Amino acid sequence: MSTVDPLIRKLEQFAPLSPEARSALEALPSRLREYRKGEAIVEAGTSPDESAIVVTGCVFRYKRTLDGGRQIVALHVPGDFVDLHSFVLKPMDHSVAAAVPSIIARVPHAKITDILQHHPHLTRNLMWDMALDAAIGREWMVAMGRRKAPQRIAHLFCEMYFRMRRAGLVRDERFEFALTQQDVGDLCGLSSVHVNRSIQALRADALIAMDKTSVTVLALDKLIALAGFDSAYLHLLE
Repeated sequence: MSTVDPLIRKLEQFAPLSPEARSALEALPSRLREYRKGEAIVEAGTSPDESAIVVTGCVFRYKRTLDGGRQIVALHVPGDFVDLHSFVLKPMDHSVAAAVPSIIARVPHAKITDILQHHPHLTRNLMWDMALDAAIGREWMVAMGRRKAPQRIAHLFCEMYFRMRRAGLVRDERFEFALTQQDVGDLCGLSSVHVNRSIQALRADALIAMDKTSVTVLALDKLIALAGFDSAYLHLLE
């Protein structure tokens, strides 16, 4: 299996890819690199000449406040082109780090330029990918501004369930999720105490089971109802 198979599967949610386009995408990565949990992939203020595709693991984008606080603004799973926007956005206005031990495929921007020149129809697929990223960001803004703590956590688990399922990474309703409660708090704008209470409530209601490395969805319909989750923003074809 190619390291970009999850990316291809995702892009074909927008439009089918020709064999030539598939081959071009498979030739994109120039090298693979393993990152430790918490290790920086891209630093704010830099102007990288590569973009990253998640092969395994999970990474997040984040910004720091003046007092040193951290707000996670995006999560990325296998098949995601994490910082495709760094191709045009320079310098970076945020940082990217591994949320868990992860393998990343590095793609030189020169290769992206080449693929857009020789396979211009792929431009729309990649634009769709960036637009999808923005749609997820808008949904997170709604969660931060309008949803209560248990709903935010339930919504996050619903989103990750469907995103991981699109990547072919849900087995028996279980998906990998090794973020700490501090990570979830930095993502949802909650204290660790609120995160813990919300997760315990979801467990008590038999909506999820959770350990240090994974979440199992026990009652998807009820979890969706609690979160007020509408998957339309994920543009799933299923």
